[in-house]
Amino acid sequence: MRISPLIVLPLCLLTIAFIWWTSTREMDFITPPSEARLEEIREEAIASIPVTQNQDDAIAIKVPIPNDDITIIDPIESTEPVDLGDLTTPPVLDTYSDRAPEGAGKLLALATALEKNGTFQRALLANERVLDLAQSNPNQIQAAVSNIQRIRPTLTRWNRDSETGLPVTIHIGTGEKFADVLPEILGQITADLENASSGLLTFDNKLNIGRSIQDTDAPTPVAVWITGGGEGEISTDVLSFTSDDPQSLNNDLLKTVFNLIRGHLQKSASYNPAPEAIDDPLSALNSHITRLLWQEFGTVMNPEQP
Repeated sequence: MRISPLIVLPLCLLTIAFIWWTSTREMDFITPPSEARLEEIREEAIASIPVTQNQDDAIAIKVPIPNDDITIIDPIESTEPVDLGDLTTPPVLDTYSDRAPEGAGKLLALATALEKNGTFQRALLANERVLDLAQSNPNQIQAAVSNIQRIRPTLTRWNRDSETGLPVTIHIGTGEKFADVLPEILGQITADLENASSGLLTFDNKLNIGRSIQDTDAPTPVAVWITGGGEGEISTDVLSFTSDDPQSLNNDLLKTVFNLIRGHLQKSASYNPAPEAIDDPLSALNSHITRLLWQEFGTVMNPEQP
């Protein structure tokens, strides 16, 4: 027996309407819930969330990053006021050595403040302490070197009396191939080194031509060492290189002299080693080796000097 749709559809609608009415006739959809009921709803919602062991805020979670990709740069300028100290007494070569234990960052901040104050000689000394006495990271060393390269050319030599400079001699041993060009090159190099030492050292040179070294087109060996000027001369190690180009001799000799001085100073436990020179040895002689280290080198090479 088939029932007509005209009867089935009204009956379905009536059934749905009856169930809805009987289930909701006592519910109030118009009046808002009280504050107490809202609080109960909040507590029920919080209680239903699973609790994890990690309570970090998702925004504040720290993601580990490999240290190899990070360069930590200590701030050079500090918000703290910088004590410039007594600016009335003349500075000496080791001025601000007592501040080296405070760290390179504070020395750089001091150097910046001194430079802004117009006391450039003291600013240069503060930068030099970053290199020779403070525990400095590569960024601080580079900052100090850049400051020295900017400030030092504006100042006169520390020692303007050449008669009081500590004497050292550069020795060159090579063959006849470079015998004609080396005297002029060595004259320029000794002048450059005296200027780099700010007059604290006086340089002489001795050229030793080995007759047994044949004059050929092959690269010629060049040996370099430095001695002091007193009895029983103190000597550095001997470094050598080969060259077949007279045009490169000046730069090769300056680089070798820098490495000799740097290596000899490394034997001292009192100071940091000078930063290495990669490209421009003459610039490095003027900025990487501080004036205090130049004096130390001259003193070590001349132990009998007063």
